[in-house]
Amino acid sequence: MIKLKDILEDIEESFPGIGDAGLGYSNKEAQKFSLDAVNKAAKEIGKAQRKAVSIFTSDMKNKKYDNMDLIRSIKTGNIRDASFSKRDLLQKLFYDVRDRFRAYNRRKK
Repeated sequence: MIKLKDILEDIEESFPGIGDAGLGYSNKEAQKFSLDAVNKAAKEIGKAQRKAVSIFTSDMKNKKYDNMDLIRSIKTGNIRDASFSKRDLLQKLFYDVRDRFRAYNRRKK
């Protein structure tokens, strides 16, 4: 699965000029609240990732599609109301668990 550390590194790359260097937190209370908020958000992201993987694996177990169909749909499919960041997140999620998806591949060489 995608780790929060990897996501945060990508975010740092996406926002040049915004870093943790400088003044630091405004006060100890703000630090505590912001860390709690980040932890809550990370838990929700983890739940969503597990749900997405379970949807994909159950459909592949039922032979609705294979892993090549899935990646093609993620890369080029019509994802309604999905921004590029959601498509990018799905691609990263797929590549993190692709070994698990290969077990359900129905295409033969």
